[in-house]
Amino acid sequence: MSSASSPPAGHSGGASAGPPAGLCARCCHAKLNHTRRGTTYLRCLRASWDERLVRYPRLPVLSCPGWEPEPDRAAGSDSGTTES
Repeated sequence: MSSASSPPAGHSGGASAGPPAGLCARCCHAKLNHTRRGTTYLRCLRASWDERLVRYPRLPVLSCPGWEPEPDRAAGSDSGTTES
């Protein structure tokens, strides 16, 4: 219906995929899966090797033992910007 609300390129969190994703919106293990019918699912990639987690968590995720921030968000603007 509205293609203007699609996530930015390279973003794996579920910020605009329906219900608020909570921690998953900023997690490096979150991946959005899009079906041909237009449904979007948030999948936890870490769940494939971490038995504590579920593959498709109920949203919003408010606490998670496997949560890790996305590398680009964790680094912020301090990554290599101090040249003299």
